[in-house]
Formats: sequence, C-alpha cells, structure tokens
Amino acid sequence: MTTSTALTVIPAIDTLESEGLALAKMYKKEQASLKRKFKQSTALDGFDYRLGKLMATLSAEAESGKIKSKRLAEVGIANIDKRRRSEALWFYQNYDKANAFNKASKKGFTSLTALQSAMKKADKSNVGPSTEGNTEGSTATDSVDDLLPSNTTFATANDLADAVVAIATERGIDLQQVVELLIDSATSTEVEIEERKVA
Repeated sequence: MTTSTALTVIPAIDTLESEGLALAKMYKKEQASLKRKFKQSTALDGFDYRLGKLMATLSAEAESGKIKSKRLAEVGIANIDKRRRSEALWFYQNYDKANAFNKASKKGFTSLTALQSAMKKADKSNVGPSTEGNTEGSTATDSVDDLLPSNTTFATANDLADAVVAIATERGIDLQQVVELLIDSATSTEVEIEERKVA
C-alpha cells in the first residue's frame, strides 16, 4: 500500500510592492525602538551618561589622563568597546550641548556616533577661517598647509601616519586622543554612508 504525502505550499508574497511595504513598516518600527533606546541610554541615569561619567572620573585620576587597561579591567569596563567608551566620555563632557542639539533635530538620532558627527558638521559650518595669527598650539582653523611643508607628499598611509605622529608630538597633543578621533571619524563616515543607503 502506498501512501501519498501532501505538500504544504507556503503562499509567496504577492508582489514586490507588498514586500517593500512590509519592510518599510518593519524599518519604521525598528527606528522607533532605536530612538527609544537612545533616549534611555542618554538620560542622566542611562548607560551612556553613566559610562561617560565613569570615564571622566577615571581620566581625572590617571596621571597622564590616559586610562590604563588594567584600571579599565579593575572597574569592569574593559570589555566595553573602546569607541563606545570614547563616545560616552564625549557625551558626558558635552551633555547640555548634545541634548540641545538632539532636541533641535527634526528626525532625532539613534546613536552617539551619528549625533557626534552631526554636531561636528554643524560646528564646522558655523566656524569661519581665523584671520588672527596663532603662535601657540594648534587650532581647529589650522590648515594642512600651515602644518606641513608645501612639498609634502604621502605615497602611503604609513607616510601620512608618520606625519600625524610628528605633528602631534611637536604640538604636545595626546596621540591616543588623535587615534580615537580618527577612529570616530572613520566610523562616523561609515555610519553616514549606511544611513544614506537606507534613506
């Protein structure tokens, strides 16, 4: 005796349009959830604010201002991503300004990376070139021409890195902070590209 097995056919999505609408609803729901989580995380009792406050305290207790890995492990935050710690510290140090900027935003933000990037862009567009000479330290208005000889060329990324190290050393700028800012900048650029793709 033979038995027949009935196949269950799962109905396919009718059209590409209905799939697109379903995905748009899912995306909208996801973004709303991310905004809620971001709001909770950046509140005074939220994760990012508290992490930033702890990072500021640890920085203040460190002699060089740089927190040692051992100390991060002692307080239990060594496993938190370095960029996240850096962003949280930035957020804590710029709390009032960052909150005001976020509230003034039409869309709102879902991450500190995006908020920090948008604030940097806004600051750059509001600051004009300096007309006064600066004899001490670097400023945000120093151009590359002011920092490097005009015949400087960079054949490789190593050449550029060597120049950055030399400039930071000459100006007394903390190299670790420069590296963290470069990582933040690279991460922000990646996030902006992803956000443009989604939009």
